[in-house]
Amino acid sequence: MSAGKNPYQRYYILNACFTNRQKPEWTKEELIRKLNENDFAVSARTIDNDLSAMRDDKRLGFFAPIKFCRKAYAYHYTDPEYSIDKLPLTSDEIEAFELIVESFKRFRGAQVFKNVAGIFDKLDKVVKQQAKPKKGEVTYSVVDFEKVPNSKGIEHFDKLHSAIIKQQPLLVAYKRFDQPVRDHVFHPYLLKEYKFRWYVLGYSEPSRKKIILALDRIENLTIKKIPFKPYTGIDVQKYFDHTIGVTVNADGVKEVQLWCSVSQGHYFKTQPLHETQQILSDDATGLVLSLQLVINYELLQTLLAFGAEVKVLKPASLQQQVKDMIVRGMKLYELNPS
Repeated sequence: MSAGKNPYQRYYILNACFTNRQKPEWTKEELIRKLNENDFAVSARTIDNDLSAMRDDKRLGFFAPIKFCRKAYAYHYTDPEYSIDKLPLTSDEIEAFELIVESFKRFRGAQVFKNVAGIFDKLDKVVKQQAKPKKGEVTYSVVDFEKVPNSKGIEHFDKLHSAIIKQQPLLVAYKRFDQPVRDHVFHPYLLKEYKFRWYVLGYSEPSRKKIILALDRIENLTIKKIPFKPYTGIDVQKYFDHTIGVTVNADGVKEVQLWCSVSQGHYFKTQPLHETQQILSDDATGLVLSLQLVINYELLQTLLAFGAEVKVLKPASLQQQVKDMIVRGMKLYELNPS
């Protein structure tokens, strides 16, 4: 590993040397060898720079008490109790770690994340121990994240994650709602989250095309020892760039124009409906937006949720779909007037 990469790892290795009770003093040559043993190819100049940074760099905040002893021709900590592991967190660091820990909780239940769950549990405890409120400060968490429900199918996340990385085909037993289980010889490419549900994009041999499977409808999956079919087409990470949700159809991307009320327009200006959003007009009559999107069911759901605040201007086919959905909804209430 080159010296320029992962300087923090080097700092912790140097710290481990100086906190070694049996050998607290280290020559520069010994430090170089120690770093080499840990796959860091370093020079004497790198050691000088690292020691200087640990001593004086205000951004690091270590202020390590490193001193050079001319008699022993070696470096050591003047405070035998010092360690960068024992440094207290700053208030900014505590606030940042609180957000990280809360964000991580959305992945609870996935086996692949259980390997690091203990780290976040420890970090959570450290933050709570060090985040002692000062007089006049609140004692509760001031960030309330959207609650993540227990998601069925998350137990398959780790196997799919591993199969994508290792390019391993899978035999997937998949059950659509109200349909019998169907087996797919499946080549997975990408995991996608939408509204707290997980999906996987891949190539299905029975369907002879790319499909998207919902993890909560997977009954079972096992490794299939056959050649892997690589992903073809545009960059896989751009596959969902023009979708709201996870459904991508053969019709491709269309220009969608929407009229929004003045009040709803304020929200779309501060938080766009989609990253392709462009404002065509903005006046006292409302806001007109243009978006480049795939027309799918999730888009319909999103538009219907805005009620009378948003109207589809084009394409005409999408406008008709929204009208039909509204009419069907009205009929439900006509049949049940109470």
